[in-house]
Amino acid sequence: MNLKLLRWSLFLVLLLGVGSSFHIWNTALRPNSLAVDGRFVVDTNVPAEEVVRQLVEQGRLQNPESLLRYLSWRGWMREGSLRQGRYLIPDQLDNRTLARLLRSGSREAAMVRFMSVRRPENLAGVVAPQMALDSTDLMSALSDPLLAARHGVNTESLRTRFIPNTYQVWYDLDATDFVARMVNEWERWWTEERRNKAKKLNLTPTEVGILASIVKAETSKMDEAPTVAGLYVNRIRKGMRLQADPTLLYALADPSIRRVLNVHREIDSPYNTYKNSGLPPGPINYPEPAYLDAVLNAKKHDFIFMCAREDFSGYHAFAKTNREHERNARRYRRALDRQGVYR
Repeated sequence: MNLKLLRWSLFLVLLLGVGSSFHIWNTALRPNSLAVDGRFVVDTNVPAEEVVRQLVEQGRLQNPESLLRYLSWRGWMREGSLRQGRYLIPDQLDNRTLARLLRSGSREAAMVRFMSVRRPENLAGVVAPQMALDSTDLMSALSDPLLAARHGVNTESLRTRFIPNTYQVWYDLDATDFVARMVNEWERWWTEERRNKAKKLNLTPTEVGILASIVKAETSKMDEAPTVAGLYVNRIRKGMRLQADPTLLYALADPSIRRVLNVHREIDSPYNTYKNSGLPPGPINYPEPAYLDAVLNAKKHDFIFMCAREDFSGYHAFAKTNREHERNARRYRRALDRQGVYR
């Protein structure tokens, strides 16, 4: 072989090698990511181009073109190639490592907290943003009779299985599995000791949850909650209607009402405890564990009536007789009149 031709051949091989190395570095091994506070979220079945666009928009990428080249080179541009997940992206990851991370579906735990929620739609609105959940999916699960039956309850009493607290769950947990997790937490909370306390009150755990929701709605004063619980236990034992104003407000779904009137007591609803005997079919909010314990440790007394105190302290005046209760009620009504509260 001609020496000159050999030299040119070696030069071309070297040049191709250098070019290939540069291509590999520029496409696969080039540092590209930028560290930004917080996790990066990839939703279900999002195209790779959209994921790259979001990375750029959040200031997490130096060179989007090189990442797109790498993803195209590996055949990872199709929808779903980059998997749903919540990712912590460190600084200066090369395209290869970054792409592998985004394909891992990295399952990360999330701390989900819900407190002081009233209705299922409120619960869904609070929980869903803390996870990769759509609030409508969670609402569908909460109202699914087949799912409720799977857990041995109906959709109304299913709500008693959601005990407000902070829970560590998988970020990508779906709605059905989230409901199952809450039911498991509920089962864990109901120890043998607590079940025995409920049995002594002649209440099921579900009924305790419903009654606890009424107690929660009646008083924000935890030192008074066992007394309120004892009053309702007394009414249940005597076969009296609960006549709980908060159940009317729940049925009316009008949070602006501050004064319950006779016309409100005429509403046709299973939650109207002025018309219907016993407990309503489900809870009227999601009571915290302290209220469940307040029912289980209901105070023993002879009170069967209660009325908010006229000093608007949040506490109640309790009574054993209707005559005594009417005196308390008149004082409270006069206080409302002085405040100009007529509805």
